[in-house]
Amino acid sequence: MSKIAIIKIGATGDVVRTSVLLHLYTHDEITWITARHNITVLPAQLTNLRHIVAIEDIVPSGILNEHFDLVISMDDDVTCATVASSMNTSLLFGAFMRDGKVNYTVPSREWFDMGLSSRWGKKRADELKWENQSSYQEILFRMLGHTFNGEEYMIPSDVIAKPRQRVIGIEARAGERWPTKKWDKFTQLAQRLTQDRYECIFFEDRKDIKDYMLDIGSTSLVVSGDTLGMHIALALKIPVVAIFTCTSAVEIYGYERMEKIVSPCLNKAFYKTDFIPEAVKSISVDEVYNAIKKLLQ
Repeated sequence: MSKIAIIKIGATGDVVRTSVLLHLYTHDEITWITARHNITVLPAQLTNLRHIVAIEDIVPSGILNEHFDLVISMDDDVTCATVASSMNTSLLFGAFMRDGKVNYTVPSREWFDMGLSSRWGKKRADELKWENQSSYQEILFRMLGHTFNGEEYMIPSDVIAKPRQRVIGIEARAGERWPTKKWDKFTQLAQRLTQDRYECIFFEDRKDIKDYMLDIGSTSLVVSGDTLGMHIALALKIPVVAIFTCTSAVEIYGYERMEKIVSPCLNKAFYKTDFIPEAVKSISVDEVYNAIKKLLQ
């Protein structure tokens, strides 16, 4: 049995999709370091996930005094890279600090070469991301010496709800960092679905993220941009119609229950943090409606 630490604190959806790593180390002892608000999305019921530690509590937790056989550091921000560099480990994979800058190990280059800390700079990193033809899971497994075979996201066992027939969940929101993710026709789509006697639910903020997960799990299909809601729906095995206006559709593994609607203007908005209206307006209600009908059939 090996002691393994996973550092992944970033966007909650990215934490959910990184949970596939738990399939690789079923007989090991895993400590997951994440942001405090992400703790409840991780599957604490798993016997191999021994500890979930908030990075805000990293010093008092005593984790930095323990020895690990492997540390997998999947966030290339200064805080996470500093923690990774401070850990006592036989093997480090991923982001760490060197000479005051974020660096990353050679085996992890396939992923981090496409990120903000890329050794090639942002322009080439974005080009590599555009050229990429592999999902995040495929890349992650490959870098760690494994083959991805469709392993599912791992989530808490107490958020499984019973889907209700003819209920469509709509996640119209997106984080402020990516304004182009906000498709502008969700209201028209809901009106059309209502005319077809579907019930449409627009998801809202919940104090407890588990309640948000239960809201998603109570639907028969989810329509969303590239958001947390999309990842949770995939985790709950709810069919998803996902709209991609500024991020990589290839990177998302759909588990054969996703229809992807990709903006024909994606290249103009690809990972741009300013609003690109053409990328949003180029996707019609008909396209999304037809994708919903296809999945439901």
